[in-house]
Amino acid sequence: MFLKWRITLSDGFSFGFLIIAIISVFTFEMYVVLPTFEEGFVPKAVHILNAIFILTNILGNLFMVMWVDTSTKKVILPSLLKPMWHFCSICEANAPPRTHHCDRCNCCIFKRDHHCTFSACCIGLKNYRYFLIFLFYMSIGCFYASVFNMFFIWEYLGGFSLFSIAAHILPFVFWLFGYLQFTVFLYTMLSMLALVGFFFVANLFLFHVQNMLKNQTTFERNNGIRTYDLGWRENIVQSLGKNWYKSFILPIFASHLPSDGLSFPTNEQTSTPSLQPLSVGDNIRQRRL
Repeated sequence: MFLKWRITLSDGFSFGFLIIAIISVFTFEMYVVLPTFEEGFVPKAVHILNAIFILTNILGNLFMVMWVDTSTKKVILPSLLKPMWHFCSICEANAPPRTHHCDRCNCCIFKRDHHCTFSACCIGLKNYRYFLIFLFYMSIGCFYASVFNMFFIWEYLGGFSLFSIAAHILPFVFWLFGYLQFTVFLYTMLSMLALVGFFFVANLFLFHVQNMLKNQTTFERNNGIRTYDLGWRENIVQSLGKNWYKSFILPIFASHLPSDGLSFPTNEQTSTPSLQPLSVGDNIRQRRL
């Protein structure tokens, strides 16, 4: 459930920074940048609808990342240690494969990937879908804003030149020495926030897409574990659910996961040939071969 974790000071600061940054950039684009655009090939109403759709998916998926419980707290685990399971001495309970303990959340997490400081919780089996799509729309939103700002910010910086490029990269320094007015400094800071945010989030998104296509967690990737790679199509279903394509529309659409977190299909199981007895026709064909 929401705010189920122990929020540390660093988690709280990171989450607060993220929310302020998202709202600030959205407000800047809608109320400062967009009104300066002339009605062109794409009407302003389309840009507004796109921005609202992107913002809804960003905040909606972030909320679901924090809301969905992917821990073992409310699950009754068997007392008998099964094959490939391990015992967590902190939780004092047996843990299924791919489940690991998080010291910051103080619990075991199903298919734990990592602890996300920006959402103040762990990313695991049940909220990985929302985390990945949150990164997807964050990348789109930052890129959208950066393209908008490139047509807007150069006018305030006096045109495209080496000075304006340097001022765009280091706005605080130029404002501190009196080369930029405070309003221009503020606009440039928001423009840089969107641009840096795009490169950071897009890189993170591509990293996790690679993990998803191989059905690996970050731990498994770092340790070269490929036990659960079932082929990229099935790997997408394992991470995002059977209706994964609907997940990219809105976070409210259900996409049920094939695994309950207690067991996962492995590539050895899926590649094992059938042990059923051969028919008479099969025996004859094998003899001919």
